Amino acid sequence: AAEGTVPSKLVIKLLTYNRPKPLQRLLESLEKAEYDKDTVELEVWIDGPTGGKSSAERDAVIALTRGIEWWHGKLQVNLREANVGLVGNWLGCWKDAPEDGGDWSTVVLVLEDDMEVSPLFWRWLKRMWGHYAHRSDLAGISLQHQHTRGSDGAPTFHVDNGNEPYLYKIPGSWGFSPHPVAWARFLKWHDAKTFQGYEPVDLQFKGKDV
Repeated sequence: AAEGTVPSKLVIKLLTYNRPKPLQRLLESLEKAEYDKDTVELEVWIDGPTGGKSSAERDAVIALTRGIEWWHGKLQVNLREANVGLVGNWLGCWKDAPEDGGDWSTVVLVLEDDMEVSPLFWRWLKRMWGHYAHRSDLAGISLQHQHTRGSDGAPTFHVDNGNEPYLYKIPGSWGFSPHPVAWARFLKWHDAKTFQGYEPVDLQFKGKDV
């Protein structure tokens, strides 16, 4: 696709485990969102039980997902047999990211179950991808409201830019939409490091988790 093409398909990777009430809130916010007749596929990834035995909370999550009515595209519920943890759920939800970016018509969005999205999130996200998809230095786009300055942890950050969006580099995993090329390269790097015995830890900047 030519640069500036606005994507017309969204694939939501919803990561969950044992929090039915937050999951219900997220599902309700997704249902209320404006998709402008675009195709929106919903993939639910339910982590496996710890110790081989499911909990009442996890069972409630499973029951909740079985009752989902999703009219915007394909619905797929993935029930993991083993507990892989949050990191494992993240790394395993999009294993086939195209290393060449594909045709740039599809956007992937990863949501943890304790989130809630704006009704206009897709309108904003697809236009941002239409503008920035072909940047080779982009790891992804986040829906996270940025209120912290990454350089020193200051609680406020203000840009005198009116209502115009702007590109700003800061880690943001809440509502993260990975760049397909960067994500494919990251998974390849992670697989190689894991083979060497590497285990991920929380990223810290000046003593604070980011």
